[in-house]
Amino acid sequence: MRKDDYSQEYIILEFALIIQDDSSEDDEDEIKRYAKAKLVISNEESVLQWWKKWSINYPTLDVLAGSLLITYILVGIMDRVSIVSLNVASRKRALLIGNKNYKRGKTLQYCTNNAQDLSVKLCAIHFQTTLGTDLNCDAMEAMIETFIKEICTGDLVFFFFSGYGAHWNDQNFLVPIDDNQITEPSMFNYQAVNAQDILKSIMNCSPSAAIFMLDACRSYPMHHITGWTGPLDFGGLVSMEAPKNSLVIFPCQANKTIADKSIDGQHSHFMTHVFEYIDQPNLPFNDALALICDDVMNTSNNEQSPFQVNALRKNLMLNSQNQSGIKHKLNLRVQQILNDAQNESMIDLGHQELSDRDVGAIIQEAIIKKRCSKLWLPGNKITLFGAANLSIALLHNTTLERLYLYGNRLTDKGVKYLAKALSMNNSALKVLNLQEIGVTDIGVEYLSEMLQKNTKLTVLCLSKNDISDIGLRIFANCLKRYNNTLQCLDLSENKRITDMSLDVIQEMIEHKRSLNELSIYDCNLSRMGKERLKKFIRAKKNINIFINNWAE
Repeated sequence: MRKDDYSQEYIILEFALIIQDDSSEDDEDEIKRYAKAKLVISNEESVLQWWKKWSINYPTLDVLAGSLLITYILVGIMDRVSIVSLNVASRKRALLIGNKNYKRGKTLQYCTNNAQDLSVKLCAIHFQTTLGTDLNCDAMEAMIETFIKEICTGDLVFFFFSGYGAHWNDQNFLVPIDDNQITEPSMFNYQAVNAQDILKSIMNCSPSAAIFMLDACRSYPMHHITGWTGPLDFGGLVSMEAPKNSLVIFPCQANKTIADKSIDGQHSHFMTHVFEYIDQPNLPFNDALALICDDVMNTSNNEQSPFQVNALRKNLMLNSQNQSGIKHKLNLRVQQILNDAQNESMIDLGHQELSDRDVGAIIQEAIIKKRCSKLWLPGNKITLFGAANLSIALLHNTTLERLYLYGNRLTDKGVKYLAKALSMNNSALKVLNLQEIGVTDIGVEYLSEMLQKNTKLTVLCLSKNDISDIGLRIFANCLKRYNNTLQCLDLSENKRITDMSLDVIQEMIEHKRSLNELSIYDCNLSRMGKERLKKFIRAKKNINIFINNWAE
């Protein structure tokens, strides 16, 4: 295959992989956006030619899937600007306020860091930023008023506040540091800034779009109020409407509060994940927001779910970069590793800060050119979009036998793409490491369906994920009834696997077809449960079971 042909077939395969008769409407919407963002095919004729060629090689897709594929690609050809690339004449403008040192409220730890570091991020992607920290009421009002006056028609506007927020009479208020002036709830109208009024004033300037992000859902008690018989905690924000072409975001659901905690020691929990995606090149903001919300929920054990009201009419990108005719360049260190690698050998690209935008180049250099047999990609920043690209590479793969993806942020959606590719059973892959990537029982279902069809994979590592007794039961049913090739399954350090799985494990071992090694150490098995398993497997000479670093 010629190099200039590869990108065309690559994209067609990618869409066809995902658009199958079991795809949900949500999947199809996601694919439409993704297709338009990545489309490089130049004319309708080439699409039809490639589809005809592809359908002969991969007849498993039904006619409906094919028609959907052609429709989506042709829509992308005729609507190149569906994902907004902002007009160069318009500006990107941001106002960022972080209040930390309150006179009455408890001092907050991360709010000024949130605003300062977001300013740095947005400046790097060509926003004109205005930054304010520890502002009293007069200073806040003056800065906001000046910022709004400078907004021009067509500007992209980003407003951010980190500090205390409060609600009163179905209105949200951003609290300045001189909150000692707020002696009763009605004083919010005079000694705080009304959030709904700010958004309304911004939208009256006719921006192309406005992002209104309020990191202001902390508890805000007012015990000093005398004679008040209502609730004393005014913290949290009530639901807000988003005018046309705007997006409203809180770090948690409306009418909820969250603790002033951090997972990186520098920023609030929510903002830590915002910083991971906010400046990613050519990442549609809706997709970035979905990743942010997923990560917040995952790292809070589903206790914190961001609030959003999205009235954007087009899916904008904060960091739009023209990649037409430009080959993505890897960083020098990664490129040197690839240059030095021998053909059909192991390539180790672990912990290299690789992101989704690097995956295409990695596929081209490592899998296609070098035909590597082992590819290590642990500890990078690859998400479900990178997994989608890798899944297509697996369809073409005849040399890659081991793929290590542990420590990335693939989640169940990324696993779905990989599982679909491996279900076609065209790949030479034998070892797949998905340790600590955010897999739940949903991801296990995708992998189990894959194992019913795949006859090449022999080792599957899923340690340090969020798999429960239900997920183990799904695997057990698959391995005793359908799969004849998987030899090693690693489920260690999945803390939701308990003694409830003991009977399932024994049944799986008793009726296994090919499995000869099972790792379940550091799960949540009791001492009695472990002893029961040890006793059971002493008579089983053709399988190794690892329990708390003990092997039978």
